[in-house]
Amino acid sequence: MQLHRATFRTAAVSFWGLASIVMAANFIGNDLRVNYTVEWIVTGLAYAGGVVCWLLPWGQIPARRFIPVVFGGIGMVTVGLFATGGTRSHLLVLFLVIVVFTASILEFRIAAAALLTSLFAAGLPLVLQRWDGFYGRSLVLLAASMVICAYIPALGRKALREENQLAERRRMQLEESYLSTIEALAAALDAKDRHTEAHSRETAALALAVGRRLGLEDEALRFLEYSALLHDIGKIGIPGYILNKPGPLDDEETAIMREHPVIGERIVASVPFLVRIRPIVRAEHERWDGGGYPDALSGEQIPIEARIIHACDAFQAMASDRPYRRARPRDWILKEIRAQAGLQFDPRVAEALLHVIESGEVAITGTAESALHEDRKPQFAHSWTQHLDAIQQLGARLAMAVSVPGICETIGRAITTLLPYDQCRIYLLEDDEQTLRPVYFSDTKHTEYEGVTAETLALQVGQGITGWVAETKQGALVGDTERHPKAVHIPGTTNTDESMLAVPVIFEDRLIGVIVSVKVGLHQYTGDHLRLLTILANQAAVSIFNARLIERLAAMARTDPLTGVANRRAFEQALEQRLDAESVEPFAVLMLDVDGLKQVNDARGHAAGDAVLKRVATVLSSQLRPADLVTRWGGDEFVLLMPGTDQVGAMSLARRIGGTLLGGDDSAGGISVSIGTAAFPADGHSADGLLAAADRSMYVDKRQRVA
Repeated sequence: MQLHRATFRTAAVSFWGLASIVMAANFIGNDLRVNYTVEWIVTGLAYAGGVVCWLLPWGQIPARRFIPVVFGGIGMVTVGLFATGGTRSHLLVLFLVIVVFTASILEFRIAAAALLTSLFAAGLPLVLQRWDGFYGRSLVLLAASMVICAYIPALGRKALREENQLAERRRMQLEESYLSTIEALAAALDAKDRHTEAHSRETAALALAVGRRLGLEDEALRFLEYSALLHDIGKIGIPGYILNKPGPLDDEETAIMREHPVIGERIVASVPFLVRIRPIVRAEHERWDGGGYPDALSGEQIPIEARIIHACDAFQAMASDRPYRRARPRDWILKEIRAQAGLQFDPRVAEALLHVIESGEVAITGTAESALHEDRKPQFAHSWTQHLDAIQQLGARLAMAVSVPGICETIGRAITTLLPYDQCRIYLLEDDEQTLRPVYFSDTKHTEYEGVTAETLALQVGQGITGWVAETKQGALVGDTERHPKAVHIPGTTNTDESMLAVPVIFEDRLIGVIVSVKVGLHQYTGDHLRLLTILANQAAVSIFNARLIERLAAMARTDPLTGVANRRAFEQALEQRLDAESVEPFAVLMLDVDGLKQVNDARGHAAGDAVLKRVATVLSSQLRPADLVTRWGGDEFVLLMPGTDQVGAMSLARRIGGTLLGGDDSAGGISVSIGTAAFPADGHSADGLLAAADRSMYVDKRQRVA
């Protein structure tokens, strides 16, 4: 156990205060049997003990070092007991003070030892002096009081310890979910840049080993791992044709590539949990000699985590194949790292990295271990086809698209440009993982397809040729759709000769959707058309997956994880946007507090308390309009923002919500809540003013309920 300095300061004040009061009490009354010499010595020792406690080091101190202070205090009280008359002493109550203080800060077994020692010391006057009935009765009462006062804090400490353990488990679960999201983002990046597959994970493993050798603490190592996993996340914003260009980048492309640390910083800045790694992600390409980018930092100006990742990233880059060269041999890499120590790399980091590589404590995949070949250029095609140019341009456009509908629109336009078609459809798999619904639809207004709508095109996995492609995850080239065994007639269309291309959109073996291109006439498509559509579907898969990841991150940053409603940040942004609008319409703010939630947690556990909060969130959401915003403000408080609602409407809604919650129909029974209302502009013109007014109104309601 650890005791904070505040505990020792409290002990010091107790020593000084009680010693002064006891000494003053020794002069009150007549016929006192006080040995003032001894009492002054005890008082001086108490003052000295207070000085020692006050001047102990600032850091956390193990609790066992405080045990002598406790028993020293018992000894001083015992001496003072005899010096002030023994069975006629007024110091008996000080033993209770010591036991309560001990039970509050130390383990129960130590408090029990202090209790027994105090009882023994308090009983000595009865043994060494004549029997005194009044003192005996006081001693019995003191013993019972000390047992109670030692037991109650012990229960409180146990409950607090269990609460802390539960909070720690929840924190670890939340952190694990963040780590899963981080790994998914890293996987998305690796999927976009085919030449860096698994690069982020391997760099993270290497960086952790180097960080341990440099003596980084556990928390710093954890954020070092997160930073290494996301060090290149900004490449999501770099066009694919630049990332995978088979040759050196020109000046313009180099300038675009050097923006990825800044893009990466902006991405992680949107997640509060990752705020700490922002400067690390931004500085990952800074050099020790100041020749890096984007800020030309040098030396100790660069965060140590960024220096570690930079060196490990360079090693992984040299140890991997690239579009413009093969992987370097291991000896060549080690020689290069030694040569760049003090120039590109921090010398301490370079030395630690070399030790890690040479010791073999991190498994190095890639080709550097067995790269015994000479460096050579990969083979290039002598000319670029029109399709390849279009695919490269598509990669640039997809990098600018940030929404799933925008990505589907971009892919659809590319398909209709590159392939013959009369209809192009892009289906996405819905959350039930069974329904395929078109999100993009384009046709040439051919009479055979008149009457086709999004509703008639929706289908289930396994239904028709499109559903069959989704089920098997294999592309299909169909020369005659009407005679295909899996064909299903689309309502509203006529029977006609038709050809079809259908390819699945898959990311890491997970179905995202299906792309379909159809054309009137038999055998209108070739194998080259199928291969081209497959390439486009693969690009769509990566872009859609990335967009959904970013959407989920944005939603996580604005959503309360327990109740699923908006969080405080989302409410504050919505309220500020409403107040900053040029024309502000009246609106109302409701603040709601769940009565007695702590008692529910104490009596039935936190799972029951969480269930209460979820039910409150469900009721609030069901009572509101689509334009209203329900927010978990924190703890047991909720806040509602209701545009176009005045004070009367807000109070009516508050009564309806309170009645609905109180009349619960589940096994948990009714839920009592206190609700306050505030209306703009009557109750305030600013966010703070409106929230303060709603808070005051809520506590008026709470006092009325208590009364």
